[in-house]
Amino acid sequence: MAVEFRNVQKVSRFLDPRQDFAETKTASEIRFDPLTGRTGRVAHFALPPLTPPDLEEMARLSLERGCPFCPDLLEKVTPMFPSDLIPEGRLHRGEATVIPNLSPYDEHSALTVMSRQHLVRLPDFTLALLTDAFSLSLEYFHRVYQGPPSFPLINWNYFPPSGGSQLHPHLQLFATDTPGNLLLAEIQASERYYREEGRNFWEELVVAEKAEGKRYLGQTGEVSWMVSYVPIGILGDVVAVFPQRSTLAELTPGDLEAFSDGLTRVFRYFHDQGMYSFNLAFYPGRPGEADRFWVHARTVPRFSVQPVLHASDVNTLQYLYDEPVTMIWPEAMAAGLKPYFA
Repeated sequence: MAVEFRNVQKVSRFLDPRQDFAETKTASEIRFDPLTGRTGRVAHFALPPLTPPDLEEMARLSLERGCPFCPDLLEKVTPMFPSDLIPEGRLHRGEATVIPNLSPYDEHSALTVMSRQHLVRLPDFTLALLTDAFSLSLEYFHRVYQGPPSFPLINWNYFPPSGGSQLHPHLQLFATDTPGNLLLAEIQASERYYREEGRNFWEELVVAEKAEGKRYLGQTGEVSWMVSYVPIGILGDVVAVFPQRSTLAELTPGDLEAFSDGLTRVFRYFHDQGMYSFNLAFYPGRPGEADRFWVHARTVPRFSVQPVLHASDVNTLQYLYDEPVTMIWPEAMAAGLKPYFA
């Protein structure tokens, strides 16, 4: 069975006070993820204007309490690795530094401080800054974890709406044998697709998205970019797929540079749309399984649906029913983003 983009269309009727109580119809959709079958809603089209806060003021306030990642404090107040793990204590490359996480998520848990500068706006992330940070993160995994196959995870929470508690740009790193429910579901569904169809779902997905053209954005190097058919985020998701790579250890310097190139394009789009915060995560598989699973990364913009009240963009549907809601059509997001990949 080919990759299928399945949906159920819904129409709501009500008497609209904005139109003198004339009957109004509003469309929405229930969409089914083509891999896992999980549902998500494209609905509730009440997106407010996206107006970022005063980032300079936010940075000033964050510096009042001191930033452990700024150059004057980094070497003084951040932890070091034991000598049997990292003899030099910390890892460095360009502006990036990898340090242990004082509040670890797993046995091997670290942070990559990405820049010397405290406030880095989305358009100011350079190819070198991103590539060095991702490359050094992979070096950390190579240096500290030589045990049985596991899942090295790279995550990024940028600015407070994403859950980031430090403004200074940094990545979260940890190696684990329990990769999280969504990643595990994707791995299992990819294996099932391979058993039943004899093909790699991710390769089929790229082909299908290219053919349909509604959400496919383009390539940077060998990396394919698209907007997710069933987004996790309320403003949609951007997905990057790394062909023929099943683990992060298989990513080449060229892969990381190509991904960083694409990410700078996504960041420019976010900035131009008034978006200033996001979550990013890599989804790796198991070693030697590139015939059935490809590494991919998802970037999800975050915002406050009511800035005056600091209202979160996560509500009961997402948090307690595990049902994603997206307030814009993914195809509309792709149409706006595609010129950045031209």
